[in-house]
Amino acid sequence: MEKILIADQDEINLMVTEMVLREVGYDVSAVSDYDDCVRMLKECQFDLLLLGFESSQSTVFRLLEEIRANPAISWIKVTMMVSSSVRTDISNAYRLGVINFIKKPSLPEKLIQKVRDALRIRKKSTILIVDDDPVNLMSASALFNIRYNVITAETGSAALEIIKSEKPDLLLMDLHMPDVDGFDVMNHLAEQEGGSRIPVIVMTGDEDLDTGAEIFQAGAMDYISKPLVMQIAIHRVRRVIELSHLQNDLKEEVRKKTKELMITNNRLQSLSDQTIFALAGAIDAKHSYTNGHSRRVARYAREIARRMGKTQTEQKEIYSVALLHDVGKIAIPDGIIDKPAKLTDEEYEIIKSHTTKGYEILKTISVMPILYYGARWHHERYDGTGYPDGKKGGEIPEIARIICVADCYDAMSSDRSYRKALPQNFVREEIENGLGTQFDPEIGRIMLEMIDEDPDYTMCGREKPEQ
Repeated sequence: MEKILIADQDEINLMVTEMVLREVGYDVSAVSDYDDCVRMLKECQFDLLLLGFESSQSTVFRLLEEIRANPAISWIKVTMMVSSSVRTDISNAYRLGVINFIKKPSLPEKLIQKVRDALRIRKKSTILIVDDDPVNLMSASALFNIRYNVITAETGSAALEIIKSEKPDLLLMDLHMPDVDGFDVMNHLAEQEGGSRIPVIVMTGDEDLDTGAEIFQAGAMDYISKPLVMQIAIHRVRRVIELSHLQNDLKEEVRKKTKELMITNNRLQSLSDQTIFALAGAIDAKHSYTNGHSRRVARYAREIARRMGKTQTEQKEIYSVALLHDVGKIAIPDGIIDKPAKLTDEEYEIIKSHTTKGYEILKTISVMPILYYGARWHHERYDGTGYPDGKKGGEIPEIARIICVADCYDAMSSDRSYRKALPQNFVREEIENGLGTQFDPEIGRIMLEMIDEDPDYTMCGREKPEQ
């Protein structure tokens, strides 16, 4: 549980702030006295100090100076609570490491959000300051070393060496340096691993507009005129670092959410695949003479699609559609499907209805809108004499034309309730005779190629039938 110390002479604000933060689960201590605040910070390790003293700003800043001068508590994160009627020396507060400000009185949700934002900052940002003038370097370091971790370099080449091993949160550098100037540093920075992600602020005494434009064009996020004005320098450095952190946080959040989405999609895809396989297995197991039929048809259809030049994704899609092409047979009585004798006209119409029944079962599955194509149209014929809709030629979805050939091949090469598997030469002849009438000619020729490459008649997964 994160620990927060509230220090405020305004007893009403102290009480309300303590109550709100306790309510959302923080471990909160509250004091209304200067000496008590310092004592509590020394005795306990707090994650955040909410500082609300307003009797005298000089008193508040003396307190902050004392905190920053004490190594045991100098690291404490501080957010100031200020009344809108009080004009605060914001620049001096930032110099002394204040993270943010909360207006009093503050709505509970605003207070909670500000506290969460402050607690989210886990470490001080690091600034690399580069200047060939030792006096400028010392004054810039003094300006920022309370709020930030400061690294210094007197040359551009030294800065580039530091960046090889350390990646600061900000590069604050002079533009004109004797060995490697600011423009060269920015050019080399882009070449280093991770260097392009380091924001740059340039310090320059040049005041012409062309220099400013060149600085931005070279990749800097901002520039500050020399000599540095404390209030301006502190504000601009803080703004650029916060913007950089926000961009990095957003990138990380996008990366994390993308990974989570991919994991979720993979799980859903796996679940969809398992559901399709289970349903296909249920279809085949319902009738002894169709066991394995759906998987074999799907396998043939996928191979045809591969030979047609379809992508891996398209092949997988066709395989899934083919697996469920006979799903409508679940609604057909067993006695009709397993009947060894010739079907009556009425029974034949019932059998034919498996196409529309399959369509009704699959049409509402939105994750794969074409899933029903195979179920409804795998008995359409290329010449338009098939069922249920009498489609012909290109009117029949290509995926159904592929499944049609694969389905017919498996029907002829497998045992059925009314006959044994047919000889391979007979199966080949039937498919060849059906080109342009029952089958799409191009797809049918691919099936013939597959048969010709299978002289032992093992593609169907059975022992070679007697010729």
